[in-house]
Amino acid sequence: MNSKRLSPLLTAAILWLLVGCNKVYDIQEPDTETVPEATITAIKTAYPDAGNFLFKTLLKDKLWKAGFESNASKFETQVSPIAIVADVYKESNNITLYKSLTDKLKVKGGTISGLQLMEKSTDSTARMKYVLDGKSYLLNYYILNDWHIVKLIAGFPAESYSLQPADLPASTVAFCADNSIPLADSKITVNVNAEGKKVYFIQPQSQLYPVIFNDAGELIWIAKNSDGTQLVNKPNNEVGDATLLANVTAGYEDFTTPTEVAFESQFNGLKSVRYVFQKQSGVAGTKSFINELREVFVNATSGEIIYDQYSSYVFK
Repeated sequence: MNSKRLSPLLTAAILWLLVGCNKVYDIQEPDTETVPEATITAIKTAYPDAGNFLFKTLLKDKLWKAGFESNASKFETQVSPIAIVADVYKESNNITLYKSLTDKLKVKGGTISGLQLMEKSTDSTARMKYVLDGKSYLLNYYILNDWHIVKLIAGFPAESYSLQPADLPASTVAFCADNSIPLADSKITVNVNAEGKKVYFIQPQSQLYPVIFNDAGELIWIAKNSDGTQLVNKPNNEVGDATLLANVTAGYEDFTTPTEVAFESQFNGLKSVRYVFQKQSGVAGTKSFINELREVFVNATSGEIIYDQYSSYVFK
């Protein structure tokens, strides 16, 4: 991917020439794909003065990440051949609010970069990169009633986007068909890391938890027993094993507020575990009260942490 932006004058000239040919080139190395003119039209319908377009292919001929400039600001979204298909985010440098919040929390001391604010958001949604102790996180922020919500997901993804069932690995589609996982009404997301490895999250509307598959389309976590028995919520120390719990707890030993929402499942030899850790501070019912949670999905068969999310609730 060529990360260098063309000058506004040169970009405008190239776009004028290529739109005249009914296509705009995907600015990549090598140029092996073109972006339809309708894609540019969709962006310019919402942002008439948009320019300095930069596209990256996410799904060949189907989906691109689009960067552009409008009114001296930079924006990012995702586009299909005919429409904007994801939320539009505007770049910002004002990290004051997010820094002041994280400084109150367990995760204080990290570095914020790449702040983007969701356009037309009714809850002040923002996303950014957060680096703490050498580890990268996706930090999502929004307001819920009287609360500031801060969520950190471990492993900042290079890309994240929605898929249709036809875009999944064949082995994943076959597994879902064999195990009555309805793809048609599921939200399907893929996260891609810096090395290009993918993790697929399939979230059926009727289920609380996603079914997760690795880059090869193999099942790596599921909240379901293959024998049909119900999952049972328990304290953290009653699921998995002591070694696994110690590894997951490391660094969060002060999250000692009791919870009983952990569980484990057995599915055709795969053991999946969900841990939930909690810390409450301040005085309940006052603005000093802070609730912090950490939810971890572990493939107990391999010992790998599949999903790791920290959440905090801070009074406005």
